[in-house]
Amino acid sequence: MAPILILFAVLSSFADAAPRPEQRPNILLVMVDDMGYSDLGCYGGEIRTPTLDSLAENGVRLARFYNCAQCCPTRASLMTGLYPHQAGVGDMNEQGAANELWRRIGSPAYLGFKKQGVVTLPEALREAGYQTFMAGKWHLGQDESCWPGQRGFDRHFALIGGACEQFTGYRSWQKKGPITKFVHNGKQVDKLPPDFYTTDTFTDHTLRFIEDSDTARPWFGYLAFTAPHWPLQAHESDVAKYAETYRAGPDAIRQRRFERLKQLGLVPESAKLPQLDATVTEEAKQAKKERNEQWMRNYAAMIDRVDQNLARIVETLRKRGQFNNTLILFLSDNGSDTVRGPLWGQVSNTPFRRFKVSVNDGGIASPLIAHWPKGISSRQRGRIVADVGHVIDIHATCLDAARAQQPTSFRGHNVLQLEGQSLLPAFHGTGAIPSERVLCWERMGNEAVRQGKWKLVRGYGSATVDGNITSTGPRNGEWELYDTTTDPGETTNLAAQLPDQVKSMTRLFETWATRVGVVPREKIVKQMQTK
Repeated sequence: MAPILILFAVLSSFADAAPRPEQRPNILLVMVDDMGYSDLGCYGGEIRTPTLDSLAENGVRLARFYNCAQCCPTRASLMTGLYPHQAGVGDMNEQGAANELWRRIGSPAYLGFKKQGVVTLPEALREAGYQTFMAGKWHLGQDESCWPGQRGFDRHFALIGGACEQFTGYRSWQKKGPITKFVHNGKQVDKLPPDFYTTDTFTDHTLRFIEDSDTARPWFGYLAFTAPHWPLQAHESDVAKYAETYRAGPDAIRQRRFERLKQLGLVPESAKLPQLDATVTEEAKQAKKERNEQWMRNYAAMIDRVDQNLARIVETLRKRGQFNNTLILFLSDNGSDTVRGPLWGQVSNTPFRRFKVSVNDGGIASPLIAHWPKGISSRQRGRIVADVGHVIDIHATCLDAARAQQPTSFRGHNVLQLEGQSLLPAFHGTGAIPSERVLCWERMGNEAVRQGKWKLVRGYGSATVDGNITSTGPRNGEWELYDTTTDPGETTNLAAQLPDQVKSMTRLFETWATRVGVVPREKIVKQMQTK
């Protein structure tokens, strides 16, 4: 719950320190789906990602960048610069007001992607003169009024829902036709190309959009891969590269990643690996061992294929003379899931606890790579930025790069003020994100607040033996407190020793939850159990 982005500096405080392109940059935002923090080579992993590694080496990486723990909420924040609840996507509601459960609950924070009172990033950039296009997973509403063409994209090839079979486009839970809903420039697609593969096809359309763009005007592109989201299907030639990679087993791979993260400076030397989730018993480790290892090879191959396709985009940008003045941002929508079993899921999320949907860092931490030769000074290249960023910051960052302003009103309605802030000063090394900024999360009753070095977190319910934490029973999780500077793995709970800190941060969370419209999970569960 990953992208390439182009950013441009506008603040006078760092105008002299950062190169200013002669023209506004193109911006390419690349998001992958369900990829863990340490899967990329430049974030400690063994998967072959030379293109992304090069972008990181010649750009900047954030050591701590956060998403919203699951698909729809993160995408809502990415597109609006708001918390998911403010954008109407407090839960995975693709039906909007037609969904019976959320209609009964009645809160606008859960009734689907809002059509009024929010401005999407492509809408704001189009107002500023940008060409806009997207390819890939949309997942912000099935109704036509929510499709990309109605939310600011001039051109698009979009998978409207959340997943499909990678080689056929069939609904991934049916494994047979017809294809799920794809939309090309506002028209529903009835037939996919014979060589369809999600990652390749989404890239094909992105390249076509780039090549057809007007070189006299900047463009904003959003490439939203479904990889490596289930179903875990990859080209055989890519899978073959990893035939022996995972024979050592998840424990050994996890330890290797952890040591590599320390060498790279992405985690402190004092960090400890968290214990495996309680669901990972010795019996669970052995159950379906061969199947899960095969799925791990498929998963790695899917990420490998993403990197290969990004190489195609880099080559095209170079040929068009646009590479140096394109801001590429790359991220993941949430942490890795438990499809390969909770053990391999936690390997992908090394060095953090747990996985997708959880708001422990295993569920909400993402890589963020920013590459922009004309906009990021040479002295910054290869640097790891320690500032804490969040997906709500992407909107403000892109506007800053484009020298554009967030509208105060749009289509006759006042719009909410952005929650995020530009990351450009941190990228340039000329400014820093305030160290005491407060960030909050709520996902299916899992709650967290981060302030400075402190993180307060609690889960709603216990995980099942399969790692599923979407509990519909009573709350049984309690607040836990961690010092994230020395303990990023959330291994030592300090709540009992520091009750005043817990109380203070609990008040911060409660204030935020009221402001953005969070409905207590207990109330939602009660409605779920109502016939």
